[in-house]
Amino acid sequence: MSDYPRAVVREVNGQLVLDDPDALAMLQVIARHNEAIGKQNCQDTLALNAERVEHFKKRIIEKGLTTQDVVIVILNVDDRFGGPLAHHLMPGCEEMWQSFRDQGQVPFARGLVTRDGVQDMLDFLQKETGDDGGEKLRRAKGVAVVVMDHGVREVFESPIDSNAWTKILLDPPV
Repeated sequence: MSDYPRAVVREVNGQLVLDDPDALAMLQVIARHNEAIGKQNCQDTLALNAERVEHFKKRIIEKGLTTQDVVIVILNVDDRFGGPLAHHLMPGCEEMWQSFRDQGQVPFARGLVTRDGVQDMLDFLQKETGDDGGEKLRRAKGVAVVVMDHGVREVFESPIDSNAWTKILLDPPV
């Protein structure tokens, strides 16, 4: 064991800064834990929106689109990732979103979005945050549903003619 303390206070640009590797390690563990909970919550969000997802799967067929053309999105309008995309896709809807909030509900934007645009966004976020959303969407062969809720992004897929859903795993169990 070293005689020097692991946590030190330094002056940086005239400000006192605590440099504590143990606290940083703990924050990283907490962040991973919270992200795992958020991803599970995204699965719950998918389940709560199952009826609308089935509607959009039918619309893909009716419009003659393919699963490589579009993805289904479920975006929490108040989420740090879902909100900006929802406002981009549905500008001018703040009054409608607020009416949901006023009723104690969480506003969600749901619909079909071009796959390439969502792929570009997830690839950008993957570079910025280190998550695997871009890679997951790239591997999805069936109908992809991108859920943005609880501060995380998750990608699910299903064959277009099935109600069975799977979370796309980077490292499937052996």
